[in-house]
Amino acid sequence: MGKVLAGVRILRRGAFGLLVALCAASLLLFSGCSRSAEQDTVEWGRADAKEIDVNTKVAGRVVELLVKEGDQVKEGQVIARIDDRDLLTQKAQVEADIAAIEAQGTQASAVTRMQSGTTASQLQEAQAAAGKAAADLELAASDYARYRELVAAGAVSQQVYEQQLARYRVAERTKAQADAAVASASSALTQNDVNRANEEAVARNLDQAKAKLAQIEVALSETEIHAPFDGVITKKYVEEGSMLSLGTPLVAVQDSQDNWVDIKVPETELSRFALGDTWTLLARDGKTEVTGTVTDVSQKAEFATQRATSERGDATDIVSYNVKLQTDSPAIRPGMRFRLEGL
Repeated sequence: MGKVLAGVRILRRGAFGLLVALCAASLLLFSGCSRSAEQDTVEWGRADAKEIDVNTKVAGRVVELLVKEGDQVKEGQVIARIDDRDLLTQKAQVEADIAAIEAQGTQASAVTRMQSGTTASQLQEAQAAAGKAAADLELAASDYARYRELVAAGAVSQQVYEQQLARYRVAERTKAQADAAVASASSALTQNDVNRANEEAVARNLDQAKAKLAQIEVALSETEIHAPFDGVITKKYVEEGSMLSLGTPLVAVQDSQDNWVDIKVPETELSRFALGDTWTLLARDGKTEVTGTVTDVSQKAEFATQRATSERGDATDIVSYNVKLQTDSPAIRPGMRFRLEGL
C-alpha cells in the first residue's frame, strides 16, 4: 500500500512539472509574439548626407593638394592647384594673335575708307551718260551715212561731208569713254563690296580669337580647385604630382549640415506620414536623439514583406515606401541607424 501511495505522489509531481513547463512555454510564446509585434511597429532607418566628388575641369599635374581626409573646409576654400604653365603659354599666343588681327582690321578699314568713293549712284550716273553717248553715236552714224551718199552724188560739198565724218568720230570716242566710265564705276563698286567683306572676315577672326582667349582664361581659373560648400573631406583620391585627365575626382566633400534619415514604412502605416510632419529619431546607442521633418514620401514601393493574415498561415504582400526625414544635425553621420519613435 505504501508503494502505491508513493507512486501516486510521483505521478502528481510529474504532472505538476509538466503543467509548469506548459505554462512557461505559453508565456514565452506570448512574450515572443509581443516582441514580434513590437518589432513590427518599430521602424529603423539609415542616415545619409549630401556628399559630392570634386572633379577637375582641366587636365594636368597636381602641384598642390592642400587638404587631407577629415579636414573641415569652407565654401570657396582652395583645395588643390593644377599646373597652369601650358595654359599660360596658350594665353600669350592667343593674345599675340589678337593683336595681329586687330592690326589687320585697322588696315582693312583704312583701305575701305580710301576706296569707298564710288557709290551705286555714281554707277547709275555713268550708265546714264553711256546711254546718252550711245544715242548720240547712233544719230551721228545715221547722218554720216546719209551725207556720204550725198557727197557721192555731188549734192553736198566735201567740206560738209567731212564735218559729219568728224562729228561721227567724236561720237564714237565719247561712247567709248562712257563705257569705260561704267566699267570703272562697276569695278570700284565691286571692290567696295570686297573690302567690306574683308573687314567682316577680319572681325570674325577677331571674335573667334577672343572667344578662344576667354576659354583659356576660364580653364586657368579652374586650375585652382575650390570647396563647393562648407563641409568635411571624407575621401582623398589623388596625391600631389598625380597626372589628371578631364573630370578626374580629387576629393569627396560631405556637407555635415545637410543630412537626413530614410525610413522604410509599410503601407499599413503610411497614412501616418505627411509632408512637414516632425518625428523623433533615436540612434542605436540609445543616447543620440534628433528631430526629423518629413520632406518626401516616395510614390513608388521599394520592397514587399510576407505576413500571416489568418490562423492557417495564409500570407499577403505588404509593400514598404521610403520616407525621407530631413534632420540637418551635426550629430548624424551617413550609415548610422535610427529608430523612429512613436510609431
